[in-house]
This record gives sequence, structure tokens and C-alpha cells, in this order.
Amino acid sequence: MEVSLLSHVMGSISSAAIGAVARLGIADALADRPKTGAEIAEAIEADQVSLESLMQAVAALGIFTVDEDRRYANTAASEQLKSDHPQSIRHLASLICGLYGQAAAGGLAKAVKDGTAVMPAAFGVSLYEYLENDAETSRIFDLAMQDWSRPIGVVLAEHVPFEDVRVVVDVGGGNGALLKTILAAHPHLHGVCVDRPDTCRRAEADLRASDDEDLKQRLTYRPADILKEIPEGGDLYLIKNVLHDWSSESSVRILSNIRTAMAAGDNPTLLVIDPLAEHDSGAAFRNVIKMVVGETHARERTEADIRREAADAGLHVESITPCPADLSVATCKLAEAPATV
Repeated sequence: MEVSLLSHVMGSISSAAIGAVARLGIADALADRPKTGAEIAEAIEADQVSLESLMQAVAALGIFTVDEDRRYANTAASEQLKSDHPQSIRHLASLICGLYGQAAAGGLAKAVKDGTAVMPAAFGVSLYEYLENDAETSRIFDLAMQDWSRPIGVVLAEHVPFEDVRVVVDVGGGNGALLKTILAAHPHLHGVCVDRPDTCRRAEADLRASDDEDLKQRLTYRPADILKEIPEGGDLYLIKNVLHDWSSESSVRILSNIRTAMAAGDNPTLLVIDPLAEHDSGAAFRNVIKMVVGETHARERTEADIRREAADAGLHVESITPCPADLSVATCKLAEAPATV
């Protein structure tokens, strides 16, 4: 059935409603049994009348079911909005339907007109400047990146040969979710998570407060500006869902910094993990998403783009492998220096 233009227009309201459900933790509130609107409102400390309006809307979308007694229950869709679901996207939905949706609604037209990124057009600051000044959104952002890392983390832990690796450095690794998955599967590994100082502070505090004594010994956080420097000492470097938020020039700078760090080691490997247009089912919308979250002129890469940028940074792409979640893994090594006469 053809979707009407008005249905597309109203999609922003549907997205906002799902984002509100995610942020309020309604799927968690329904984890034990179906509940009425009054019971949900009490559980999440919300206004009952407003809660009923929200639940009516998302039930119409099929996110929840509602029976003849007006009790709401989770569905397969809303299960993924539970915090403890193995494939949870609760925080990712909260971020995309919240901050990203607000930015797009308020700044996309101006960004297209002016040729700028959306966040400055909507809020006057970049994404990361915004996060530095909003603690709650920063917390949600960290958890959303954890949701995004979960599927590829399992794939890497299972399929990457780690036998000769001792130290894994994740560049732009957020709260360390990807490294935690890999380290859990390979007890001999140590991980170094590199990110912004505020992100590292939050992640390190969470790790210290946890009961995982083994992980405390094997995972460290290194605050750094990746446009300026990358820590040395890795046998394997990872950079996931980072480069596509930057322009080509900035990406080459980041890759060059990784190359400098790699050159100090014993022939380490770099895995660049990003959507590539040839293997991305969401390619039609990817560049608009990059306009919202990335710097000016951030665009999705093709295989040729990532090979060119790697070469410009002194790296050689050995292979490109499509993976789940519309990601591709480009395996890179140091490029051979040209022969001198």
C-alpha cells in the first residue's frame, strides 16, 4: 500500500512518541505484566492523562498491545526498548528520536541553504560542544553508542584473530562497550579506550563503581583529541562509526594520527568500521544523518573513498568485509615506504 505524503509528514510525531517511550522506560515498566495507564503512570512517575495519550498513539503503531480492559503489554518491537534486552536499542531510540530529531527539525533547512552542519544551525554549537554542556544527554549518548556497538562487538569477538594480539586500542570508543565485549571473549587481552575527556571520566567512574575486578585490571581509558594524537602501544587499533562523522580532510588527519601511533609498534593492524555505500541498506538517508550529527560536509564513504583516505594517511587497505548493522570492516596496515635510490 502506498504511503501518503501526509503519513510521511506525521512520521516525525510518531518518532517523537517512540523516543518518549524509550526515554521514560515504559517497556521496562511493563516487563513483569500488562498494566493500565494509571499503573504505568505510577510506575514511571508521570501524569496519567498525558501518559494515556502517548500509549494510545504508540499502541496504534503496534509498539504495544492493549486489551479490552485497557491494559498495555509489550510486543516483540517494544521488547527491544527494554534496558536489559540483548539487542536493546532503548537509548539509541531516545537519542535519535530526541536530540537528533530536534536538531533535524530545527536546523536541516538552514543547513541545506547555508551548506553547514545541522547541529550548529539548530543549536549554535557542534554535537560534542552540546554534549559537554548537557550531562543527561551525554549519558544517553554514551548508552546509545553502546547499543550501536553491541552487534558488531559480537562479530569482531568471534571472527577477528586475536591470538597474536595483546593490546587493543579503540579510537573514539565511547564508554568502552565494544572493548568490553571483545575482552570478555578473550581473557588475555588488554583494552585502551580513547575518547573525549568528559566521556572517559564518566566511563571510568562507572567502571570503578562496578564489581568487575578483572575488567578494572584490563581496561583503561585515555582522554585525547583524536584530531591531534592517538596513543601508541596497540597491536590492534579499532575505529568504529567515527570517520563518517567527519569530512574527508579530518578523516585523513585522524587516520594519519593512527598511522603515527602504529608506526611505533610491531606491524599492528587497524580495523576501520563504518557504513560504506556499497553495503549499506540505509545509504539513501545516510548523508542526511551525517549532516545532523557530523561536521560540515561529512558524508558516507564508498570503498574507493576509504581506500583513498587510507592511502593519503600512509595506510594500505588489505580487505573490506561487509558486516551486520550496515557496517563494513576495512582492514588496514602500514603502507610500504617508497624505495629510495
